Amino acid sequence: MPVLEDTRLAQLWGEGALSMDQLLAYSAVCGTGLDTIPLPGDTTINQLARIIGDVASLSVKLSKPLSARLLPVAGAKAGELTTFDDPNIVNTVLQPLP
Repeated sequence: MPVLEDTRLAQLWGEGALSMDQLLAYSAVCGTGLDTIPLPGDTTINQLARIIGDVASLSVKLSKPLSARLLPVAGAKAGELTTFDDPNIVNTVLQPLP
């Protein structure tokens, strides 16, 4: 479920109606993991490690490959709209990490 590649998913993400935990839970029944998830630019190494650890744990538990395509946006903060200039990427509001 690539958040930044789907208009509706980007809208739900921007509204806070779709969370990273929900996306990871969906990975239990599909094979994507966390795909094109926009993150605030001040996301720490520890926060990234926790997210990737969650994906890895689910991957091991389910014995299937899952990916984590996480996109920290340099200089952007939670609550701000992304400003990607790419026809294949949908801009959305960055959500704070839990």
